[in-house]
Amino acid sequence: MKLSISKNVHLVEPGDFEPTDHWYPRVLNSNIHPLVSYFLNLTHEQLAERYHRLHPQSDLASLLEILRYQPQYFRWAGTDLMHVTNHEGNRKLTVIETNSCPSGQKSMPLLDLNVEQGGYKRLIEKTFKPMVDAHTMDGALAVIYDKNPMENIGYAATIADVFEENVFLAKFDKADIDPPVKFDVGIMYVRNEKEEWVKVRAAFRYVTQEPWTRLPKQTKTLILNPIEACLSGGRNKEIASAAYDVFNEQFKDKGIGIFTPKTFRKVKYAELQGHFDRLGGSMVIKVPDSNAGQGVYTVVSQKELDHAMSEINPDDEYLIQELIHSNFSKNLDPTKAWYHVGTIPDSKGRSFAFDLRLMMHATDEGIRPLAVYSRRSRFPLNQELPEDMNSWEVYGTNLSIKGEDGWTYADERLMLFDIRNFGQLGLGIDELIKGFIQSAMAVYAIDQNAIKIYGSSPIKDYFTTQNQES
Repeated sequence: MKLSISKNVHLVEPGDFEPTDHWYPRVLNSNIHPLVSYFLNLTHEQLAERYHRLHPQSDLASLLEILRYQPQYFRWAGTDLMHVTNHEGNRKLTVIETNSCPSGQKSMPLLDLNVEQGGYKRLIEKTFKPMVDAHTMDGALAVIYDKNPMENIGYAATIADVFEENVFLAKFDKADIDPPVKFDVGIMYVRNEKEEWVKVRAAFRYVTQEPWTRLPKQTKTLILNPIEACLSGGRNKEIASAAYDVFNEQFKDKGIGIFTPKTFRKVKYAELQGHFDRLGGSMVIKVPDSNAGQGVYTVVSQKELDHAMSEINPDDEYLIQELIHSNFSKNLDPTKAWYHVGTIPDSKGRSFAFDLRLMMHATDEGIRPLAVYSRRSRFPLNQELPEDMNSWEVYGTNLSIKGEDGWTYADERLMLFDIRNFGQLGLGIDELIKGFIQSAMAVYAIDQNAIKIYGSSPIKDYFTTQNQES
């Protein structure tokens, strides 16, 4: 039973995991699509060989190097991608952003019906536990979070079961003036029921709202993921974009690269109008360190640009990307424009923009897919947008809604990768393989950037030893 022991802290015990508390109700009653299950069980060799067949110019050895890579900082990630096409019908998966604290377990049908903890258990057993076992520090285990209690309680209960010990579950909000978590000389402490500070040896972290305001670098307490992963691109779109460019330059002779919409970094407020005009009257404005759909503005008219500029800080710099368009238009440069493929038209002929969230984790094998789901937009791509709606209704897919009482989720737009929903997306196994390898490249790029900035992580020695022994 999850026991409240102090303000914003609960004690989670072994046996507390309740599936109905950690999945959306309709996910509990769904069955994973066989093609998705097949994809999740493919070996690295199969994934790389198939990608190589689809992209003959790609170097097979380089693909395997990336899939077998052992991230030192960025060991759990979620990449958002979109299914796009051009005027010639060449379809691609494009990387939109990469997240260092990804949600997704509550939206993923069970891969194995005999493992009721599903992907929660795979992540904790295959990624978190090997790290903790190699960490020599003593102390308690904790889960710290600032949103998404459905998944974080599930992670805490899974950790309690896997380690057979109680786990502290602490809410660590940015606005909390008396938080139940603190750091002293790099060591994390959590407040218990006696108002005592308990030393934490390892923590699972889902702190997403400006986490650098609360988490120090180079902690002695092991954290999945450490703040270095966020600062190197896992929670900053501008830094991630630069890391992708470095990756593409490094591997251009190997025939592989990370595909993203055309991106402009460090754009000043006064330059936004010029970019809008040069891009043909449409673009996407992004606050570099925003997440959960906040701080992202799709702009298709002067009115929308004026509104976006009234909402953002004139003193900041922004990330600008070309818009992935709703429909083919003769007014766009056919050699550069990309369009949403969209969902299979429904009975009313409506097709919606959607994204793919691909969650992956580092295991002893390397980078492996963990969960996958999609989210669709509110308004269809192939209908005229009413004047009282903005273009975000057509292009925005994020489910998170920030209200006065906290975060809620528009889960009616969730597209499960189950027998009922998956066919509506028009995806095949080749698209899943392309998307995963694009995601693995993004993780590789950001982790390499972290190593460049912060040096090698202490965890490197463990995985070097493991690889030598295997």
